[in-house]
Amino acid sequence: MASAAFLFWLFFIPFILLGLGTFALGGVLAAPWVPLWKKDVRRMLELAEVKPGETVYDLGAGDGRIIIIAAKEFGATATGFEVAVLPFLWGYIKIKVLGLSKKAKLKYNNFFNQDLSQADVICVFLTPEAMKKLKPKFQKEKNKNCRIVSYAFKIPDWEPEKVSKGPGETSIYLYR
Repeated sequence: MASAAFLFWLFFIPFILLGLGTFALGGVLAAPWVPLWKKDVRRMLELAEVKPGETVYDLGAGDGRIIIIAAKEFGATATGFEVAVLPFLWGYIKIKVLGLSKKAKLKYNNFFNQDLSQADVICVFLTPEAMKKLKPKFQKEKNKNCRIVSYAFKIPDWEPEKVSKGPGETSIYLYR
């Protein structure tokens, strides 16, 4: 009969390897998971002038903090896309516990495979390389009234409409 310790390690090690593998996948596809401060999330959503009832997408949503704040504090309907298992699971649980399931959805999907045309606001905190890959997708799919708000990195060859940067703050760029 297997000991409890053996069974623990039998399931724990594959779970950790799966989690680390999906973190690596996220880093290769678009960006490693680096959580934003809530004050920076609010700065992003304020710069984008998110209004109640609007649709917000977060590409590379991590633990869902942008979609949670968009739904809870701004009244938006928010959807995030994430490929790393552990932040996805943590965000999914937070949304359920906070009772936001009707306003905030976290999907375990690669955002490169998602249609972005329904978004009023698209939030991104991705590497410059990912921004370069996303640019044609934005050009093809974003609707004419959509605002894109990017934390830290610009969309190559696009001029932001506004930039938010205070002393000691990271730049946030707004595009239309």
